Amino acid sequence: MNKTELLAQLEGRLGSRGAAVAALDSVLGEIQQAVAAGERVTLTGFGTFERVERPARTGRNPRTGAVIEIAASAAPRFHAGSALRAAVAGTAGATATGAGTAASGTATRAARVTRSATAAPTSAATPAKEATSKVRSAKVKKKHKTASSDKPGKRSGSGTSLKASAGKKKK
Repeated sequence: MNKTELLAQLEGRLGSRGAAVAALDSVLGEIQQAVAAGERVTLTGFGTFERVERPARTGRNPRTGAVIEIAASAAPRFHAGSALRAAVAGTAGATATGAGTAASGTATRAARVTRSATAAPTSAATPAKEATSKVRSAKVKKKHKTASSDKPGKRSGSGTSLKASAGKKKK
């Protein structure tokens, strides 16, 4: 997603393009200024932005092999938060906003328990389940059929078994 697509999403939530641009620019600007000043910015559940100082060091020019001096520098670093990692991994408990709450997790568990308690227990398979199992077993049978060249004791393409052709001479 690029900035234009993100602005379109924010515009839908905030109601106007101007409000979306102002909100995004102010949040990104504040994060950028704070990290440039050496502060650590933590967005709970999303992640942490920080400035990392890299010391001066010697390196090599890969083309010539000559030793060169590399100056000290600073770079931004981002560590993903637990909710962002869970959302990317697709694990349960990740919410659309990226920051899960105890209440939403409890409601989800309660809904699962309610659904499982209200489902009618059946001892015999339903017709839909029987049809599904027949289709699956037919697929399994088709999958396990092999060509004559794959069977043990057969030569590839000869059409005769090894035992039958062992004592015969070819003409």
